[in-house]
Amino acid sequence: MTTVRKPITPKPPRTREKVLVILQEQCKACSLCVEFCPKHVLCLTEDKYNRKGYHPVTACDIDACVNCEFCELICPDMAIFLVDRKVAEAALEAGTVEEGTIVPEYQKKDEKEEAH
Repeated sequence: MTTVRKPITPKPPRTREKVLVILQEQCKACSLCVEFCPKHVLCLTEDKYNRKGYHPVTACDIDACVNCEFCELICPDMAIFLVDRKVAEAALEAGTVEEGTIVPEYQKKDEKEEAH
């Protein structure tokens, strides 16, 4: 029996396979997704209204998202869901994303690029 311990190796950073998609025009601001999100990723917008006259949900801290899918399961209007990263990228590149639909992970990257 040996008393030598194996070295601790750090795990590589975790990458999310899916990205969050929010249909803001479909949201009725019930805030169920905000309340049930275990990582406090979501919040209601305060400066924007959708066509229904509600403050739609948005991602306040998308980096904290762990793809638990609670938001998708709890939303009564199916206004928020997770989709495969490659599918989202293809839709954004093709311009087939509906008006009022946001993909916060990619919007954050676009905002950083515009700031530079």
